[in-house]
Order: sequence, then C-alpha cells, then structure tokens
Amino acid sequence: MRKVILAMIICCLGFAAYGDTQFTARVDKTSVALDDVVSYTLTVAGSGANNAPSPALPSFSNLQIISTSQSSNISIVNGQMSAEKSYTYTLQPTQVGQAHIGAANINVNGQTLTSNPIDITVTEATGNKPQQQAQQRQSFPLLRDDDFFNFAPPHFRQSQPVKDPVKVLSKVNRRSAYVNQLVLLTFSFYRRVNLFQQPSFAPPNTTGFWSIQLPVSQRLREVELDGYRYLAQDFRTALFPTSPGKYTIGSASLTAQTDPFSNPQTFKTNPIEITVLPLPEDGKPEDFAGLVGRYKMQVWAKETTIERGKPLQLTAKVWGEGNIQTISEPQCKVPKEFRKISAAAEEKLDKNSTNISGSKSFEIVLIPLKEGSFTLPPFTFSYFDPSQNKYVRLTSQATPIQVTPSSVPLPNEYTENLDDDKAQGTVDINIPWNKIGGFIIIIIASIYLWIGLIVVALVGLGVWAVKRYQTASAIDPARRALKVAKKKLRRSYNLINANKLKEFIGEIFTATTKYLGDKYHFSSAGVTADSLREILSKKGISEEIQKQVEDFNDECDLIRFTPSSLTKGKATELAKIAEDLIVLIEKQ
Repeated sequence: MRKVILAMIICCLGFAAYGDTQFTARVDKTSVALDDVVSYTLTVAGSGANNAPSPALPSFSNLQIISTSQSSNISIVNGQMSAEKSYTYTLQPTQVGQAHIGAANINVNGQTLTSNPIDITVTEATGNKPQQQAQQRQSFPLLRDDDFFNFAPPHFRQSQPVKDPVKVLSKVNRRSAYVNQLVLLTFSFYRRVNLFQQPSFAPPNTTGFWSIQLPVSQRLREVELDGYRYLAQDFRTALFPTSPGKYTIGSASLTAQTDPFSNPQTFKTNPIEITVLPLPEDGKPEDFAGLVGRYKMQVWAKETTIERGKPLQLTAKVWGEGNIQTISEPQCKVPKEFRKISAAAEEKLDKNSTNISGSKSFEIVLIPLKEGSFTLPPFTFSYFDPSQNKYVRLTSQATPIQVTPSSVPLPNEYTENLDDDKAQGTVDINIPWNKIGGFIIIIIASIYLWIGLIVVALVGLGVWAVKRYQTASAIDPARRALKVAKKKLRRSYNLINANKLKEFIGEIFTATTKYLGDKYHFSSAGVTADSLREILSKKGISEEIQKQVEDFNDECDLIRFTPSSLTKGKATELAKIAEDLIVLIEKQ
C-alpha cells in the first residue's frame, strides 16, 4: 500500500531546481471523470521566485485550459526571506482515455528550470455537472465586467475557451479623394475578454498623406460580430493626400495579452488602397493655393483713420472645415501708397472624433506712405468644395482708409524713388555766340590759341568721358549696385560702433533693398514681399535665398517699429546676414 501511495506521489509531483530556486508541477488528481476538472499548479519557490517571469506552458494532450489564476507568498523566517509564486490552470478532459501534460519550463536568473511531465487517466462522465459548473465559476478570479461577459449558453460560456477574443479592423470613409481632401481613417479595436496588460498600438504607414491624430473617445460601445458581443473602441486619424496618384495605407497592428500565462498576441489589419485625384483645372481661380473643404472669410481694419507712417493693422480671418494648417493668406493688391511690412498668422484647431475644423487669422501690417483718402481693394480667397465639385472664390468688402499728415518723416527707404515715374528734367545750355563773335578773329591770330585749344580739348574729352560714365551708371544702376551696397554696409558697421542703432536699422535695410533694386532694375521703395519674390524668381534667384531675403526684410521692418528690442549684438548679426545675402546673390 505504501508503494502505491509513493508511486502516486511521484506521478503527481515533478521537480526541478537550480541553486536555491525550485520549480515544481503538480495536479490535484491523476484520475478524472470526463465531466470533471483537474487543477494543475506550477510553483516557483526560492530567492529567485519574486522576480521570476511567467512559466512557458507545456503541451496538453486530451486536456484544455478553461481558466487560470495566480498567487504569490513572501515570508521572512530568522531574517531569511523566501518567496513563492503559484500558477494554477483548471483543465477539462476532452475524451475518455489517457491524458498527458508535458514538461513546463521557466527561466530564472539566466538558467532554465524544467518540470516533470504528468500522465492522467480520464474516465466516463459521472453526471455531476452542478459541482463542475460551480468549480468552473470560481476559476475566473481575474475576469472582470461579469455582467457584460455573462452570456447564456450556448453562445458563450466562461467555462469554454474564447474564440476570437480580440479583433481589429481599419476602414476609411472614402477610397477615392481629391488632393488635400479629408480621408477619415478609423482603427477599431474589438475585445470580448479582459486584457492583462496595456495593449500597444503600431499605427499604419501613411506615406503620401498629411496625418493628424483625432481625439480618442474613452467611452466603449457594445457591438455584435459573427454572433458574439464585443466591447469596441475607435481610434481615428485625419488624412489629407498631398499629391495625385495611387497610395496604400499600410497595416495597423495591436499587441495584447489575453491570458496572463501566455505570450502577447499581435493582431493586424489589412492595407487599404486609396486613389487620389488631381484637382480640376477647369474654373481654377488665379489666387487658388490648394485648399479643399468649406470656408468663410472676414476682413477688417483695426482703425480706418491713421497718420502717415503709422502701422495700419488689418485682420483677415478664414474659418471652416478642412486642413486648417494649409490655409494661405488671402490676396489683396495693395496700392503703391502703402507698404506691406509683415503678416503674422494665428491658427486655432477644433478636432473632434470625426472631423477637423478651425480658423486661421492673418494680422497684416501696412505703412501708409502718403496722406489722403484711399480705398484698399477687396481681399480674395479661393478653395475647392468637393461636395459641390467646384471652386469657390470668397471676396471681402473694400476698406476705405483716411491717411492724415504727420510731422515725422518717413524712413529714407520709404521715400526714396517715390517719384521715379516722373521724368528727369534736362538743362539747356545757351551760349551767346553773337556776343563773342567779335573776339574770334583777334584770338585766332594768337600763337597761344592752339596751345589753349589743345588743353581745352583734352579737358573737354575727360569731362565728356566722366559724364558718359555717370550717365551710363544712372541709366543702368546695376553697374554700381555692388559698390553702393558695400558703401552702405561700411556705414552700417560704423553706426554699430557708434552705438547709433536706430540709424543703423534703416541703413542696413536700405543697403539690401536698394542693392536689389539697382541690380534688377526696379524701384526698391514700396516694393511688397510678394512683388519682390516674383522679381527674384524671374531673375533666377533660388527659393532658399528668396526666403532669406524675405525673413531679413520682415525682421528689419518689425525692429524699426520696436527699436528698443535692438541690441548691439543683434545689429551685428543683421549686418552679417545682409553681407552674406549680397555675396550669395552676386554668385547667382
């Protein structure tokens, strides 16, 4: 009898040890009825147990796991700490006969510990279902949301393995879209079990799209898929195609652990093909800058009566639905009596779970150059409305402006060349030949006359050459552009050394703008950023240099109206930028 008992204990107990850490496997019975269950427990004990990972499960023959649980215990005896972790699996036989549990293993401190395999005999069912079901219900200590997962048989029972515990799906609201039209990508996560760790999400590859993540709703919804009820959560991304063609939204993946004793699983969605259409050429407005959606515009002036030379602030606001970040500044042909010095944009986004809306406001600053009554032309703004499949052009009201006189003179670069359209006057030189005719005969007789004539001729020839060079330079200022710029740069550095920073900013600004005007034959006074960009583009100046020129001019404009912000170090930096810009342009 003792031998039989000893044999049963050996069959029920597998043992493995490394150092002071032990790994054991045991079952509560080695013979089980078909309608009963077996409790299989893996225990790791010793100093390494506290930090030990979950064990790698063995193979199960003629048995299936219907629930799991975990427990741990730490004790200190005589100053010595010992830890023990137990992983219990409730197993249900699948048919009468022999069942087998393979060897489990666990890695502790870099060493692999292995348990012994166990054989179990499965006998005929006893019909004791109430006891079985009660035991099965107790075997879900980690399962929460019982009301949701409490399905009536045969649809879903907690005592059965869960089929398709997690599902993922990606979809879009349209598979064909125009350039810059919203494509709403929705990643849906469905689960009908509880997760034992925070899932990790790998978003899809969205090359060819401008991507904006939308807010995630924490509220779960209940859906039915393939006859089962799931908890669902959606994650949405707003995509805006950047160019026409065929594109693929890649697979998204989610990694989740549905069982505490198994490795996390990765679930992937299918890729999605998107056809991006070019915007139609028919009816495209001249001021169209690529915006798609639905928008409105409003333009107003902070004040309509202002002194000459004072900054006039205009606000152009565009709002609506679409890719707000790509809204460009509304267009206006600013009269030559005004100079545009800056335009700052402020953006406000309103992102909900299905759309993007918002506004973009442009603060435009103009400097009135002459007193009088003027009317600023309407601002225009165009976009493409895919719902109507047509272009829409918005037009603001014209803005009347009254410019009053000012005793403060304008900066030199503003007043320079204001009257370039006036023809330069000519001076007629009338020589009174009738008064000097009587002296000709007397003078011609003199021997010294010829010597004098030669000297006068040489002097006249020199004067003529100088005048011709000066005339040519006046007609073609490009010949002297670099020389004038160098002279102004030297003066700018002298002003820095003399700490005359207010005079410096006007001089350094003139050095660059007059240089550009002389070199490329345009009036530098009153030229706008848009017209300067157009001129430099036609002259073959690279976009990078154009951007540097524009940034330099904007910074100078702003400093002129906030001179207290200019330091000696900043002035030196601006002078160096101007010098480098001129060198770059000369190399073009």
